[in-house]
Formats: sequence, structure tokens, C-alpha cells
Amino acid sequence: MHEEAIDAKPFPRGMLIAAAAMIGLSIVLAGSARLWDFGATRVAYAPVADQRDLHFTDLEAGSVGVVDADRQQQIAELKPGEDGFVRVVMRSMARDRAVAGIQSDKAFRLARHNDGTLSLTDLATGEVVMLNAFGAMNTKAFEPFLALGRTKP
Repeated sequence: MHEEAIDAKPFPRGMLIAAAAMIGLSIVLAGSARLWDFGATRVAYAPVADQRDLHFTDLEAGSVGVVDADRQQQIAELKPGEDGFVRVVMRSMARDRAVAGIQSDKAFRLARHNDGTLSLTDLATGEVVMLNAFGAMNTKAFEPFLALGRTKP
């Protein structure tokens, strides 16, 4: 067998410099975008018309208590097999706290905005869930918590 000689020409120096420059520029641009928020998406929410801070606590037999955080008064009890959407959202947000290593007794803020949307904010993590994104039926599951147990003027 005849072995062919390997071409001894070096890789073009200009190409190496150009590749290194592109890599370096990419790193600088990515770092500056993160530092100064270039390309960041911000969502503008309508002003809040009504809000309430709530705690969700585990009760006996699988029920979940909905507690007004300011008054420390239970305003609702979610029985097992009922209010599935509320349970899923709250379990998800509690899981996010656990993953982030946050052991917090901070409340969740339920808010109705001037445009009619409903949001739930985790005051410990800053995570905001726009409940209207899940449809009207699911949004209605949270709506009563804004009024339950409040005294009417």
C-alpha cells in the first residue's frame, strides 16, 4: 500500500484570527446584553384595581385552606377532588419555591387589573402567573378569593 503524504500547509492564519475574533465578540455581546438587558422582553401589566394577599395551607384529610394573609383568617377550604386548577397552580408555585431553595412564609398576591385580567404573584420569588391565559373557567376558580370574608362598606 502506498501512503499519501499529508499536505504540510498550515491552516490559514487569517481564518484562525477571524474565528477567534467572532468567538470573542459573541462572548462580549452576550455578556453586555445580559448586563444591560438588551433584547429583554418586558410585559406591561394594567394597573391593579383590587388585590389580596393569601396563604394556602394544608389541612386535614387533604383539604387546602385559603387564608387572608393580613387578617390571618381562613376564607375558604378546598376539599379533595375539588378546585383542581387552584391546587395545580399552587402546587406548581410551591414547587418553584422549593427548587429555588426558598423556605418562605410570604404570601401570594391575587390581583384583578383594570383590564379585567387576574394575576397571581409569588411574593417570595417574584413569579407572576397571568391566570387569564388558562381560560375563563380556570380564572373563575380564583375570583372568589378576592371577595370572600371581606366586610362590605
